[in-house]
Amino acid sequence: MGSVQVTVIGTDECHLCDDATELIESVLPEFHNVSLEKRQLGENPEWLEFYSDKIPVILIDGVEHGYWRVNEKIFRGALAQAGALPRTSDSE
Repeated sequence: MGSVQVTVIGTDECHLCDDATELIESVLPEFHNVSLEKRQLGENPEWLEFYSDKIPVILIDGVEHGYWRVNEKIFRGALAQAGALPRTSDSE
């Protein structure tokens, strides 16, 4: 399996962005092949058009997973569905 890319699109001084990123960062160490990228809404004119009232927006492999708040259980399931490989306590 390849790697899974999680992207958080947000802005500075956004408490929902901070909350989403914190939750995501707490989940990602449970997987071998998942990385996190943080992007700014203003980087892309299309993002400004589509996402300006939805931040933070969470993408998994470039596909919108959700916005505003992250449900931890649903997020874990989406990672597994995207091919994220769970770590086992024996494999550290």
